[in-house]
Amino acid sequence: MGSGPLSHLGKKKEQRKELVELEVEVGRLKAEQREDILELQRSRRERDPLPENNYLCIAVVKDLERKLRLWRIIAPTVTLLITIILVLITSIFFLTVKKGIDNSTPQMLKTDVCVNNAPSCTYCPSNWIYHSGNCYFFSIDSLNWTASRDNCRHMDSQLAVIKNREEDTFIELTGQGPTWMGLSKAQNGSWIWEDGTLLGGSFWQYDEPNNNGGVENCVGFFNVFYNSSGWNDSQCQLLKRSLCKRPAGVLPA
Repeated sequence: MGSGPLSHLGKKKEQRKELVELEVEVGRLKAEQREDILELQRSRRERDPLPENNYLCIAVVKDLERKLRLWRIIAPTVTLLITIILVLITSIFFLTVKKGIDNSTPQMLKTDVCVNNAPSCTYCPSNWIYHSGNCYFFSIDSLNWTASRDNCRHMDSQLAVIKNREEDTFIELTGQGPTWMGLSKAQNGSWIWEDGTLLGGSFWQYDEPNNNGGVENCVGFFNVFYNSSGWNDSQCQLLKRSLCKRPAGVLPA
């Protein structure tokens, strides 16, 4: 009887039951597996909120690094070019301004200085005095002879070289006290002018030069307003005013 139809039917039922239970278990396992996968994904998102942007960020950083390396290579050249351009612009600007000044100054001077319609006229820098084709500058500060000489040279002139009595008289009447001129004693004892010529005619004060103390190697003017005139040899380190002289400028008509 155990092998009859009923027994066979019972086995099939048990097999179907086991199959259903197996399917249920498989479904449960799949559900658990899906849950594990979701949990793993949530955990990764918590560690890296935007994992999909990682590759983009890396690419951007690498591009920036490449551009930075390139800039470090070309930066010195770019800086040099910019400097050259700025220098050229500045030079052009100043040359343009200077040209404008050079073109306008003579006519301005001619208008302000020239008092007649002669073919040409002469002029002197500001604060200089014109006389017989030369410009004279009487300093305010008192300096020793060497400093006076250097100061005149810095103004494109020289301590005055006296050519004649008329010029000497003009200076004596115009000056304001003891003043250095461009005459000094050479090592051989000769008097020599700043322009390198030896002393010829002279206009010494009475009893001068006397080389008082054996150390008077430089020459200056007295002044009529100080109740004395003529030349006097003095110690070169004494402080006096100085007289600078330069040729007057000439403007065309």
